[in-house]
Amino acid sequence: MADENNKKREIEAVEYTAKKTGKYDIEKNDAIKTRALKEEEIRKVKEEAMKPKKRWPRSFDATWSGLALNLLRNLVIVALAVVIVYFIGIKAYKYVYSHYVEPMDPESTEQIEVVIKKSESLKSISKKLEEAGIIRSATVFKYYVDFSDMSSKLLAGKFKLSPSMTYDDIINVLKRPSAAQTSTRVTLIEGITIKEMEDKLLQEAVLESTVNMDSRTMLGERYYADYWFIKEAMDRDRANTHHRTYMLEGYMFPDTYDFYISSDTDVAVKKMLNRFKEIYTEEYRKRAEEIGMTTDEVVILASIIEKEAGKLEDFPKVSACFHNRLTKGMKLQSDATLAYAMPEKKFSWTSEELKTDTPYNTYLYDGLPVGPICNPGKAAIEAALYPDQDMIKEGYLYFVAANLEEGEILYAKTYEEHLKNVEYAKQFWPS
Repeated sequence: MADENNKKREIEAVEYTAKKTGKYDIEKNDAIKTRALKEEEIRKVKEEAMKPKKRWPRSFDATWSGLALNLLRNLVIVALAVVIVYFIGIKAYKYVYSHYVEPMDPESTEQIEVVIKKSESLKSISKKLEEAGIIRSATVFKYYVDFSDMSSKLLAGKFKLSPSMTYDDIINVLKRPSAAQTSTRVTLIEGITIKEMEDKLLQEAVLESTVNMDSRTMLGERYYADYWFIKEAMDRDRANTHHRTYMLEGYMFPDTYDFYISSDTDVAVKKMLNRFKEIYTEEYRKRAEEIGMTTDEVVILASIIEKEAGKLEDFPKVSACFHNRLTKGMKLQSDATLAYAMPEKKFSWTSEELKTDTPYNTYLYDGLPVGPICNPGKAAIEAALYPDQDMIKEGYLYFVAANLEEGEILYAKTYEEHLKNVEYAKQFWPS
């Protein structure tokens, strides 16, 4: 600032001298002004340089070129990521579909029956379908049905499904009333026990549970005493020191029945008791009286014959042996009666097992066991009522199973003959 003032004064002095003297030094004056102007310009330049400057791109084109490159690079990265995720997703989908969702056999024409109970859970249904070979994964199917909001729409009944069906196909069948067969046909074979019968009916979805049937068939007097033959069995049971396991054993007649899915227990039981009532005619009752037996004793003997004899032709012969032993007061010594009370089922028993204290052990107790050991069919009942008369007269007392594959039975009148038959038969027995 001081330099600027000095310059101004110097210029003013030159001009003042010129006015006083009348002489004007042009060169000196111009030089002073020129120098002052240059210094002024330099000062402005310096001041301008000292000011903060805005940074501008080198050029408009350069700026947008850089932005375009950055954008292109980002787009390429995103595109690559999308492609990678897509192919990984496709591969994962194919794996999951082929291992868990795809039909078991798209070309199959097989029809598999599946029974679904009224109260069956989706988890249980899914497991049943997997075990039947209809779907690949019970877990995936369960989640698929849940996410489709179809679990509440599945119906109870018997359905025909195929391994070629997709999940949607299966769901459409299970929710369609016209596809749901509400009844099922069940064959209960001769010689079946109540315990085995319960398992069969549960498997076929006739029963929701075996608990009710188990208790009611044990305690028949509370529910089925209006059947004359059950009342007779209860009277005999009360008179005995020992008691039978199932009051209705022997009277649940084995046959082919049509049951409703998830039937009422009483309905199922009465259906079989009514069938026994039809089979065991008045003629049978009179015949039992003729040979000095009650209906309960006939049914008990028939149940033993059913288990001991393999062929129908042997039923009257085995019956004759037992009738002769009863007449003589001999123990029946039936392996089948002991087997009914034993937890393990096998062909023969050790000497210690033969001493097992149970009212069903006819090696230990005289006469007939405390109750039937199965539910006999009509042929066994008739054999108990009509034993082979020739063998009765000839006094046959023993029999032994020989060739099991052919159902061969060897008979003997004396114990010595029986022992010979046993030695021969052993070669066919399981080791």
